Amino acid sequence: MPATWLIFQRSPSHDKNTSCICMMYWRGLTTVAVCWLVAVSAQRQSQEQLKIEVLSRPGVCNSQAVTGDKVQVHYIGRLVDGTVFDQSRPRGEPFEFRLGSGQVIKGWDRGLEGACVGESRRLTIPPHLAYGSKGAGGVIPPDATLIFEVELMQLPDKVVRAEEQPLRRPDPSHQQPSAPSKLVVQTLVRPPTCSPVTRRGDTLTVHYTGQLVDAKKFDSSVDRGEPFVFQLGQGSVIPGWEEGMEGMCVGESRLLVVPPHLAYGKKGAGGVIPPDATLIFTIQLLNIN
Repeated sequence: MPATWLIFQRSPSHDKNTSCICMMYWRGLTTVAVCWLVAVSAQRQSQEQLKIEVLSRPGVCNSQAVTGDKVQVHYIGRLVDGTVFDQSRPRGEPFEFRLGSGQVIKGWDRGLEGACVGESRRLTIPPHLAYGSKGAGGVIPPDATLIFEVELMQLPDKVVRAEEQPLRRPDPSHQQPSAPSKLVVQTLVRPPTCSPVTRRGDTLTVHYTGQLVDAKKFDSSVDRGEPFVFQLGQGSVIPGWEEGMEGMCVGESRLLVVPPHLAYGKKGAGGVIPPDATLIFTIQLLNIN
């Protein structure tokens, strides 16, 4: 009697992610079965990909997030049924991490690359790029697809610095222009969604860099690695800041050119700001309390 082979496939009851490929051989009354376990999870996972949707993007994209950047974001996380399991804004401060370092789930590390400051994205993250079969924290079930709306607030290592604005530098080959007599306010970056805005009495958290008109830097919270906090409209900062920061959005960056009478006037300050100095500030609003 000739030998006969039969090939079939079944799924073992103990593992839904594998299949068993079997070959049965028989001749006469003798039957031999040889089986191989074949993982099918890779095929299933390849069918589930990270989905990235850009919800809003600033008209000018001065800085983009790349692997290795420290990023600060606000976010809201939902399950596919709409249940919110986490959000940053009620905590009153953005969430900070280093992109691509494994500090967050893989869907975030991949989904936020190339985002601009002020940009908002919706990330639909399959389980293998989120918390997988284990879930997390008692609020994310096993094998859950997660939906995040993430707004990139700041790249602290890439805050727009005054020295990065070549048009503001005086040309040494030309005579210095006269100092402005009025405050000059220029918006560098503004989020598409702007609510709320700053008003007198608000406590603000900002990063800033201050320069003289000859491009000499005299102060920077960025260099210190610590944001500056103050209350708007209470006289705790120079008048140029009081006027120039009204109506700002969280995530917005402004350039302020402050004439002497709205800065430190004839006295100067701290041995680093001379008398009658026009000051140039680049300010980014991080938070409104």
